Amino acid sequence: MILKLKRLVVLSSILLYTGCASTDSKVEITTTDNSRAVKINTTSMSQEQRVALVIGNNNYQGVMSKLSNPVNDAKSIRDILSSRGFNVIYREDVSKKSLRDSLGKFYSKISKGGVGMLYFSGHGLEVDGQNYLIPVDANIKAKSDTEFEAIALNKITKRMQNAGNRLNIVVLDACRNDPFTKAIGVGGLAKAEPIGLFVSYATGAGKVASDGKVGENGLFTKSLIKHMKQPLDLQEVFQKSREEVYQESHQKQFPAIYNQTINGKFFFTLPDEATSKATASTTATAYQVPTHQNIVSTSSSKFIITPHLKEKITVESLSSRVNNELLETIIDVRNNTNKEITLQYRYRWFDDSGMEVSNNMAIWKPLFLEASDNSRVKKSAFNPKAVSCKIYFK
Repeated sequence: MILKLKRLVVLSSILLYTGCASTDSKVEITTTDNSRAVKINTTSMSQEQRVALVIGNNNYQGVMSKLSNPVNDAKSIRDILSSRGFNVIYREDVSKKSLRDSLGKFYSKISKGGVGMLYFSGHGLEVDGQNYLIPVDANIKAKSDTEFEAIALNKITKRMQNAGNRLNIVVLDACRNDPFTKAIGVGGLAKAEPIGLFVSYATGAGKVASDGKVGENGLFTKSLIKHMKQPLDLQEVFQKSREEVYQESHQKQFPAIYNQTINGKFFFTLPDEATSKATASTTATAYQVPTHQNIVSTSSSKFIITPHLKEKITVESLSSRVNNELLETIIDVRNNTNKEITLQYRYRWFDDSGMEVSNNMAIWKPLFLEASDNSRVKKSAFNPKAVSCKIYFK
């Protein structure tokens, strides 16, 4: 018996990120990367070709349930990309033939260089470790039908990589539960972590994500669009979206992020010259010539891990600094197991005499880690007297 796939929508986003930013530009901004000052040139970014294929599928047939908001999400993505210089190929409720034809047109356009982006909102399936995009007329009666009735994601990403353009982005806004499993909430799109890949799921594997009200956007897509309108780089867009989704879902939905990018930055909304100068000024303050007053040893962070977690996680201090007179630390937390973990952490801040200086109670915060994955945590003290901290995990 085939289970009908209900709208337990878990929005997912997979972004294939390759190549480096061009360096021919008149406008520069200064940002940070692992405690280094990094100059990003944006003029050539605004001049390069940007092509997007945007697809929204609502009207599914057969065992695949009809969906409410993918077309709304796709239209919203189409509009913001068009306003950000993308030449958008837009499609709704695509059949197998229409999906293949649209992809062919897309491949042809991105072969001319620049930036290529695929956005798909609708049903997606994972079968035997492979992810598939499902057209509305897919006749899938058994798992074995999927490879013939749907389009394999790895074939799409290989064609995009072979195009030789500067940057490729793939965003999947799709259901992740498997209609062929007996337990609801089991299954999901497979992790995609090759070098050069930026991956963001709107929530953890097997979890339920908000689809939003009928006629509106899903919770994750709504937040994503909001931050795409701001002059933020790719990582910041998804980090801020994750924080917002977690809060607005009342801690029920926590997007997962896997950043395997190597080089280069990307902005949906390019910083203007005024923003560039302000960003450079702020960063210059934090990254001036190192002195005792503004650089703190990484030994300022100490970790206290409960016994049941000691074998499961590894915590590493990446960097510490004083930014705007406040101690700021960046740590990396790795999941050493092959299962997802949800843990909690909190910071306590201390002055040079060892006295606690936090102005509020140390609050426990959640941290979701996918199997064998890591997450970066960035935190600033509340009091300028803080020179060290202890970070607790339970």
